Amino acid sequence: METAQIALKKKAALISLIIGFLMFFGKMGAYVLTGSAAVLSDALESVVHIFATSFAFYSLHLATKPPDLEHPYGHGKVEFFSAGFEGALIIIAAISIIFYAVRDIIVGREISSLDSGAAIITVASVVNLLLGLYLIRTGKRTKSIVLIADGKHVLTDSITSFGAVAALILVLITDITLFDPIIAIILALNILWTGKDLLKESVGGLMNETDKTIIESIAAVLESERNTHPNWIDVHRLRYWKSGDTFMVDFHLIVPYYQSVSESHDSFHRLEAVAKKELDTGKVELFVHLDPCNPRCCFLCNMPECKVRKEPATQNIIWDGKKIIALPSYDIDQII
Repeated sequence: METAQIALKKKAALISLIIGFLMFFGKMGAYVLTGSAAVLSDALESVVHIFATSFAFYSLHLATKPPDLEHPYGHGKVEFFSAGFEGALIIIAAISIIFYAVRDIIVGREISSLDSGAAIITVASVVNLLLGLYLIRTGKRTKSIVLIADGKHVLTDSITSFGAVAALILVLITDITLFDPIIAIILALNILWTGKDLLKESVGGLMNETDKTIIESIAAVLESERNTHPNWIDVHRLRYWKSGDTFMVDFHLIVPYYQSVSESHDSFHRLEAVAKKELDTGKVELFVHLDPCNPRCCFLCNMPECKVRKEPATQNIIWDGKKIIALPSYDIDQII
C-alpha cells in the first residue's frame, strides 16, 4: 500500500511537470501573438510552475527515502522546503507581472490577434483547472503537502488564465487597451496572496507549528478511550510534528507505579493504535514517557480496588486540547 502511494505521488508530479511544459509553450505562443500583459503574466506563472514542479518531483523522491544514519527521522521535511520554494517563486512571478503591467500602463503596448490568443488561453485555463483539482485530491489522499501546494499553485494559474481571457475579451469589445495591464495587476495580487499562504504553511511546518484542530481531535479520542483504561491516570505535555506523511507524537502518561512493564507495554500499543486511527495515517511514531503515580494523583485516579490509594477520587479533569499539552498543575514539581 505504501509503495502504491509513493508511485501515485510521483505519477501526479510527473503529470504536472509535463503539462507545465505544454502550458508554457502554448502561453508563450499566445503572448507572441497578442503582446498582452495579462497573457504574459499567465506565461510567467507557467515558468514558475515548471521550476516549482521540477523541485517538487525531486522532493517527493527524497521524501520517500527511508530513514538512515544521517537522517534518523526520515527525509519528509524536504516537502516543506519544496512548498516554501514554490511560494517564493510565485511571489517573484507576481512582482514581475506587476512590473511589466505598470510599464505597459506608462509606455503603452499594441495588442493584436486577440481572438487567437483568447482561444489558446481558454484551453490552458480548463486544463490547469482539471490538473489543479487532481493534484489537490491526490495530495490529500497521499498526505503530501508538495502535491497540495502544487495543486493550489496550478489552480491559481488557472484563475490567472481565466483573467487573461477576460482581459483579451474586454480589449476586443471595448478597444480600450488599458484593461489589459490593469487586469494583469489584479491577477498578480491574487498570485501574491497564494504565494504568501504557501510560504506561511512552509515555515509553520519547518517550525513544527501546532495545529489546534489536530490537538483537539487527539484529545477527544484519548478522552473517549480513558473510560476503558482506568490505569491511564493522566496525560500531559503532548506534542507532535510532521515529517512527510509520518506523524511524530510524544506525551507523558501517568500510570500506577506498581504496574508491570508488560502492562505498560500494552498501554503503549493501545495508544499507538488510537493515534494511527485518529490521524488517519498508517505511519505514526509514538513516544510515551511513563510517569509513576504518587499520592497526589489519587484525587483524580479511577483505578478500581487500588490498595495504595491515600484518598478517594474526587475530581474528573477533562482531557481537552488545552489540558493535554500543558504541565499538570496539581504536581508540577514532582510529575515531570
